[in-house]
Amino acid sequence: MTVNLAWDDPLLPLRLAHSVQDVASALGLEPGKFFYVVKNADNGRYYKQFQIPKKKGGMRDISKPVRGLALAQDRFAAILLRKYEPKQFVKGYVKGQSFLTNAQYHERQRWVLNIDIKDFFPSIGFARVRGLFLSNYFGFNERVATILARITTFQDGLPQGASTSPVIANIIAHNLDKRLVEIAIKERLRYTRYADDITFSSSQKVIPSSVIKSWEPLNGTRTIVLGNGITDAFRSARFEVNEKKTRILFPSERQEVTGLIVNRKANVWRSDISLLRMKLHSARVHGASKAAKLWLKTSENPIHFWQHIEGWLSYILQVRGPNDAVVAKLCKMAVLSGLKGSEWIERYADMVREFDVFLSHASEDKPKIRKLKDRLELLGLKVFFDESSISWGDSIVDKINHGLLKSSYFVPFLSDTFSIKGWTNKELNSAISLNINRKGRILPICDADFSVEENYPLLNETLYRKWPLAAADEDAFLDSVADEILKKVLLSNAKPTDLSG
Repeated sequence: MTVNLAWDDPLLPLRLAHSVQDVASALGLEPGKFFYVVKNADNGRYYKQFQIPKKKGGMRDISKPVRGLALAQDRFAAILLRKYEPKQFVKGYVKGQSFLTNAQYHERQRWVLNIDIKDFFPSIGFARVRGLFLSNYFGFNERVATILARITTFQDGLPQGASTSPVIANIIAHNLDKRLVEIAIKERLRYTRYADDITFSSSQKVIPSSVIKSWEPLNGTRTIVLGNGITDAFRSARFEVNEKKTRILFPSERQEVTGLIVNRKANVWRSDISLLRMKLHSARVHGASKAAKLWLKTSENPIHFWQHIEGWLSYILQVRGPNDAVVAKLCKMAVLSGLKGSEWIERYADMVREFDVFLSHASEDKPKIRKLKDRLELLGLKVFFDESSISWGDSIVDKINHGLLKSSYFVPFLSDTFSIKGWTNKELNSAISLNINRKGRILPICDADFSVEENYPLLNETLYRKWPLAAADEDAFLDSVADEILKKVLLSNAKPTDLSG
């Protein structure tokens, strides 16, 4: 075996190594302690084995390395990551990629094929890892390859919880990727792999026989016979297809990729949101221990339950984004149900809107604006209106700032008196600042003889409504404006829950 050595090669110290002492030196570890770690790497002494809740329910087995072995793996993982250059179709365990970017790549396709690699980490054992380290890609000698394979495998597989496992798995899966990408290019398909989840998709109606020979029935749960191209690729790469998780999905069905619906925009399932609300309701009514027993099945530990909830909230946040009302409301529900100690969840819980509309006006214009307030409340909208929303003894500043932050829409009544008052202009400036991240939330109404262009040029490009000059026209105007605001509120409340699942 011939290995080209370069002085900027991150693997060079290990390629020149010949002993435990050399490997320890390359990893920046004490030789004596590292020798003991290598000797005991596979007897369980350096692993903490436990279970964590799965997002979909049940528990996941974790083998987490501890002490010296964890340090050795972390040092080696850093070297591996400097060496490994992931291809664009690899979406799992890669910086800048995620289950979300994986799903987004397959949005709006005619068909989506999901294939799962059976026992991905456990199937990559000691001999296979050692063989990888002996290959030209690494170029380690037999003794070094054996040492590194010992510290990166456990119970003849890649341990779920070791920092080295993801990158080693991705490197070993490269041969499978290469064969499957060749098929995708030839047949003009989209291809990605997220850890053990493989996805093909296409905007074409025809499904190539090299990918799928047949499926039965046409609708519902199907039995799928994969094409020779796919099965040969798996066989040559020494992986096995998990047939129970192989599925083909069409536009009339809910197309799923790495847990997300991709028929239109990648999104969470509506049923997942509903289920999370049910779990939180159980915790609020019966307590976290009983909720854990009911929903996790394998654990009555309240800590496990709250870990499960926090994992789900983090997942939904990543998919739907930081300004999403559903995320805020779920976080609020979690806090009310007893979740404590999570700063980010408490921060999002505080974002929940308490008012649909904030009516900003000068006191001289109150008789007009009170009419609008009454119309809005008759329609069932929650309105921040100073004389009803601020009580005797309240801090006016705190209440108004709270109202601005907690209102979905800001409706200023622009008039000559409004424009010359300091407080109304502060409210407007605050609303404009908030509107930078929440477009379309300022709905100006101006007095009949007021010029927006002369007084508020920043708002002149915003469509506004003009209060009628004739009193006889007020009722029709108020009905029209109130109805329009109601439609906007209903639409904004509907969008966050318009889930494609």
